Amino acid sequence: MDDTRGPGGGGIGFCMTVRGRQRAGRRISSHLVYTQGFGFARGHINRNNLRRSRGVLQNMMKMQGSIIARYLLLAAFACAGADSVPAQENRPLLFESNELLELTMPVDFDALCRPSEDPDCGYTATEFRFRGDDGNEKVVPISIRRREGWRAQQTNCQVPTLFVRFTRNATAGTPFEGQQELALTSHCGKGYRPENVPSRRLPDQFESYVINEYLGYRLFNLVTEASLRARLVRIRYVHPDNPRLDFTNDAFFTEHFESLARRLGAELLPPGSFDLSSLDYRAADQVAVFHYMIGNTDWSIIKQDNVVLLRGEKGKQVPVVYDLDMSGLVDAHYAQPAPGVPIHSVKQRYFKGFCHPYSDWDALFQKFQDLREPIMTELANTPGLGRGDRRVAGAYLDGFFRMLEDPEARDNNIVKACLPLPQSS
Repeated sequence: MDDTRGPGGGGIGFCMTVRGRQRAGRRISSHLVYTQGFGFARGHINRNNLRRSRGVLQNMMKMQGSIIARYLLLAAFACAGADSVPAQENRPLLFESNELLELTMPVDFDALCRPSEDPDCGYTATEFRFRGDDGNEKVVPISIRRREGWRAQQTNCQVPTLFVRFTRNATAGTPFEGQQELALTSHCGKGYRPENVPSRRLPDQFESYVINEYLGYRLFNLVTEASLRARLVRIRYVHPDNPRLDFTNDAFFTEHFESLARRLGAELLPPGSFDLSSLDYRAADQVAVFHYMIGNTDWSIIKQDNVVLLRGEKGKQVPVVYDLDMSGLVDAHYAQPAPGVPIHSVKQRYFKGFCHPYSDWDALFQKFQDLREPIMTELANTPGLGRGDRRVAGAYLDGFFRMLEDPEARDNNIVKACLPLPQSS
């Protein structure tokens, strides 16, 4: 924070160097000094006015013997010295901005081990490079590892989803400050897309999958704070040995489960923790209607399939969703309804919420109806979606909202379609 009341003014000038920024759960480390009556701040001090100010202060000390004046002399030197401290960029942190973040990452995907095949599969060192606000290249050391699941298999995706781990104390002053580990969802792809080999370009649909899934996370953010934040990025993947294999694609980061729990002041529960008697039914209904909206059946609160549980207020278990690529909103060519669900396409909607006596359907339906405009605005503002993809996604979401406007339709498709509660053990 720099402030001045004008050269030679009679107010108090401030010279403040902030190392780090205020964030939840962290202190600001800073020093603050005052210069009485000089009105100059960091960036406005040079040798001449420093000599002048020092002379004035020395006269004050002789005339008054003031302890305050002694401190002011030290303040003048501190302000001058502040200019020599390298300023860190005041960039928004990763999930504080929705702007597309462009990164470069050296990687050979074929060399990454597979956790499902190698029990000793560890992290591989690499780095993120990006341009800072000053135009200079910034480098953040990282290590990466394939995530488990369908998209980790080479037969399904040659560009897998990853976990990205950050080196402690290496992220200060960057968008990644405070992050320890993040999930990175790539465009998947049945092969690379080298920019200089047109014959191997991927179909546009692979590009749309990642953007539509990112949109799904953003829409759930509108529904509840108990949701994973996401940040869209464009990554240039640089092959360490063969420049012909370099390519650029969109991807997105999602918040780590533990970071989400800390942000909400909740406890992250391990798999197998589901307890029906502790379930937050309001949150569960909200999750079920959201999944119905985006056409996703690939989830289960009971089994914690693509659902993580948090222990929140009063010990209630709050479900949080992730992995939305099997939804009708994304409409990936490989997506299928969950086993046992009586539909044939992910574009068909099927409600998987529970029947229970605590539902307030009218209030929940009204909440989603009130979100219609913000949801459509989010869709319109999502970067990277082609005109056709935006139109298709808009029509799909609009079908949900038109259903909500019809009391009979929402009663048949949701209220009467709920599933029996499991027997409490």
